[in-house]
Parts: sequence; structure tokens; C-alpha cells
Amino acid sequence: MWSGAAQFLIMTFVLIAQFENYFAARSQQMAPHMDGVNSTGSAVITALVVLEYLLHPLSLLLLYIALEGAVRLIGSLITAEVVPSLFVFLLFKISATSRSIRRHRPSVADILERLPDSRIRISSAEPKAGWSSSVTIGIDGQWFEVEHTERVQPPRPYVYVLRPAPPGKVLRGYQEYSDAALETVAIKTPDAGLT
Repeated sequence: MWSGAAQFLIMTFVLIAQFENYFAARSQQMAPHMDGVNSTGSAVITALVVLEYLLHPLSLLLLYIALEGAVRLIGSLITAEVVPSLFVFLLFKISATSRSIRRHRPSVADILERLPDSRIRISSAEPKAGWSSSVTIGIDGQWFEVEHTERVQPPRPYVYVLRPAPPGKVLRGYQEYSDAALETVAIKTPDAGLT
């Protein structure tokens, strides 16, 4: 209710203030041509100036926002329900649509490679949130830390090289490379290729 009232009052004030400036400027431009015009002609010209102002794109936007605020205020007073703003509704709709598109994107399984000296290389289609040198990563009951990251060509542009965590390492953060992720991971050993 309050946001609808504020939206209506602020946009109405801005609309009226801009109209006063616009009308003053147009009056000065038309003053030399208005000599000898009767009151009916003056009223017609005033109506045309008002119409010209209201058909300007910025004026139409301000008018729409003011009317939307009035509808939101009246709707909340009469029905005691929240009437959403179109712009906020569109923002949420676009956000939901983009999330839906990302969710329906075909997922590419990670590739996990066991490197010499017990290191692991994980190639992923998506960046791993929070994986940095200060986070310990658990894989199959072993602890690893990020040695370095690389960017390569798609479909798996995010590459993480992990080294075994030293035994006395202080845990500042921990993430388990989940069982669900391990089920979709192809494990490559240096001798046998993909298994």
C-alpha cells in the first residue's frame, strides 16, 4: 500500500514538474505566433501542447508508473492484497526463465584424472563454487587442496589440479566432491585410458 502511494505521488509530482517546464518553453516558442488569437484558439493550442507532452515517450512512461502506483494503492485498500509492479514482475519472470534455461541445458559430466604423485585433475563444464587454495576438498575419503586452475576450450573449460592436503593442514573450509558427482565422473588412469 505504501509503496503504491509513494510511486503514485512521486511520479505524479515529476510528471507535473516536467509539464510546467515543457509548457513554459513551448509558450515562449509560440508567443510571437499567438498575437491576435482569441480564447478558443488559445484553448485549442493549449490542448495540443498538453497532448504533445503526454505523447512523449518519457511522459508516457512516467504516466504509466503513476497510474500503476494508483492501481496498486487502490487494490491494496479495497482487496487487502499486494498488487505487484509490472517491472518487478518482469524482472522475476526473466530471472525464472533464465534459471529454467540453465537447468534444462544438457549437463556435461566431469572428467577426473589421477595424475602421478597422487594428484587429481578435474575437468568441469561449470566452475566449482568456492574451490580455492584455502578450501579442502574431500574425494573418496582423501583430502585434497587446489594446486592451480586452468581455462581450456569447452565443453569442459574449468580445470582444477588438486594435490593431496598435507597431514597438518588447518581446515579453513571443506567441500566434499559428492557421491552424485562421482557417479557421473569418468575416471582416467594414465595406463588404461577412460574407465
